[in-house]
Amino acid sequence: MTQSPRGEGWEGVKIGEKEMLKNPQPGDSLPAIEKDIDQERIWQWAKLSGDFNRLHVDVAYAKQTRFGGTIAHGPMSLAFLNELMMDCFGRGWVAGGKLLEVRFIAPICPGDRIRIGGTVKEVKKRERKCAVECDLVIEKQNGGKAVLGRALGFLEAEGI
Repeated sequence: MTQSPRGEGWEGVKIGEKEMLKNPQPGDSLPAIEKDIDQERIWQWAKLSGDFNRLHVDVAYAKQTRFGGTIAHGPMSLAFLNELMMDCFGRGWVAGGKLLEVRFIAPICPGDRIRIGGTVKEVKKRERKCAVECDLVIEKQNGGKAVLGRALGFLEAEGI
């Protein structure tokens, strides 16, 4: 078992507040996450990632671009998709889950409230594991799609 920097093993990892998927079926919705995006969140992501591209952090510059203002970093959206999948699959996400075919459709901007969600597309049982393919989406408050993708997560087959 791998130890965390705090000395905890898997037993010490808190998966999240949401209950992980049990017996998923095609068409089931994933439990959505909502986030408010503001310039401070974008600035914090720039500090975390080291990506200080002016399009993300320079409000005056970004106003002159085709976006009309700053936009969130693409990898921030990927982190939100990972958060959703971790909530749904826990260790099964860490042990081999994958984001697939992610496409950025529209920018996410300060002032946007986004909803990160998805739907179970296909469930395949293999020996002691269950592979679950999901369609993922990040939607803006106006219903417009910002990010689309697919993911593959795994659950233990016991009880499925």
